[in-house]
Amino acid sequence: MSSNDCEILRMQDIVKEFSGTRVLDEVDFDVRGGEIHALIGENGAGKSTLMNVLAGRFDDYGGSIRFDGRDVRICNPHQARDMGIAVIYQELSVLPNFTVAENIMLGDEKARHWTRKMDRASISDEASKAIKYLRFDLDPDEPVSRLSKARQCLVEIASAVRRNAKLLVFDEPTASLGSEDIDKLFQVIKDLRYKGLAIVYISHRLGELPQIADRVTVLRDGKVAGTKSINECEISDLTRMMLGHDLGEIFPQKTNHPGKTILKINGLSSPGIFENISFELREGEILGIAGLVGSGRTEIVRAIFGADKACGEVEFRGKPIPVRSPNLCCAMGIGMVPENRKLEGNITGRPVCENLNISILERLSGAFGFQSQRRLANHARCMIERMSVDPPDLKMEIQSLSGGNQQKVVVGRWLAVDSNVIIFDEPTQGIDIGTKAQMYRLIMDLACEGKAIILISSELIEITKLADRILVIRNGRLVREMPETETDEDKLFAECAGKDKG
Repeated sequence: MSSNDCEILRMQDIVKEFSGTRVLDEVDFDVRGGEIHALIGENGAGKSTLMNVLAGRFDDYGGSIRFDGRDVRICNPHQARDMGIAVIYQELSVLPNFTVAENIMLGDEKARHWTRKMDRASISDEASKAIKYLRFDLDPDEPVSRLSKARQCLVEIASAVRRNAKLLVFDEPTASLGSEDIDKLFQVIKDLRYKGLAIVYISHRLGELPQIADRVTVLRDGKVAGTKSINECEISDLTRMMLGHDLGEIFPQKTNHPGKTILKINGLSSPGIFENISFELREGEILGIAGLVGSGRTEIVRAIFGADKACGEVEFRGKPIPVRSPNLCCAMGIGMVPENRKLEGNITGRPVCENLNISILERLSGAFGFQSQRRLANHARCMIERMSVDPPDLKMEIQSLSGGNQQKVVVGRWLAVDSNVIIFDEPTQGIDIGTKAQMYRLIMDLACEGKAIILISSELIEITKLADRILVIRNGRLVREMPETETDEDKLFAECAGKDKG
């Protein structure tokens, strides 16, 4: 921690209710200048609500806030921004069709005096000053759409720092980043700490915290379960504080037994994205696909599922699928839990019941195609119970659930289809450790039932602990197949990155 450790933020006795339910119960939280303070907890513990109070998204909270030496009441996002509070959300708010400079200067553009036209030279100059101050490798004139997710995050950071932010909140910043981008982002965050900024860091990846955090506060059921120096606690301590009990072994024992081949891929190619991918998948097998972000791993499974076009052969139970589409694959018994549950997995604005039943409406309909609301509700209740969706409310809109429970609904939809092959693309992204353990157990149970599983994850420990075989994808090519008995996280990362393992 830097010497600039004066208190920037103190939130005391913060209370927030939704429809009579108290989601924050007298929460105390503070952050110092030059400190990275991690905020963790299960999905629904109150982390996002607390930060939304700080960001001015709610004005009906109880308690007090002291910021930068003054007692304040934050009532709207503009006030929070003007005070020097910035939130970098997991879903970035950059405008892809604008340049880096235009994004950094958004809302503060200058116009020429006589013509009233936007002064682009001034925009580029001011943005360049912020980029230079932060020592970012960004071209102010480059369209943001060409940047990686990690570099888009740098654009948001530059925008916040240019506005003289005193406190930055990072909400799951590494959820969709590969290992190398995570290392670079960590260095950026540490540099911001050394400049004296106060940092709040929210993450479900507990293993990251010793690398990045100074202190950690744990929320459980809307209350503070404890605040500790990161040097004073182990991961097991944090897990116990989050859950209220010991988690035990997070990864299940491997009890599945792979059988005969169910899916065969031969020469699958998409020009410029991936080339000549061939492999087989067996019943009851968990096949891991590992690679750095941008390696082509997601594009490969999307092509298998028919979501993207590609040439090559795909055989299911010995029969070719010449023209693939998601509807056809679904009907044949191939399901896919997509990487982006918000854009591709859920129907935003619709209730949980509809999201759970959408893939099997025809099966649940009567003889003349009429839908029985009772039958729909009964099926949804069964899936809610099986997946432990909380709260178990059929009518609640899907976006009102926590990230972990939204993911359970997506998985529940494909379990309802009773798919024989299920592709899991980043199934634990943005969910808490308790829900991760449930997801790992579910994947193993499905394999034990004879389902064939393809698993993609940026958390390489998930691949090494769950997979029977691992395919390594690098630059769109299948470079190696590794049996689970011969690998660990370090070896797998070296293969993915193409680094010398000696």
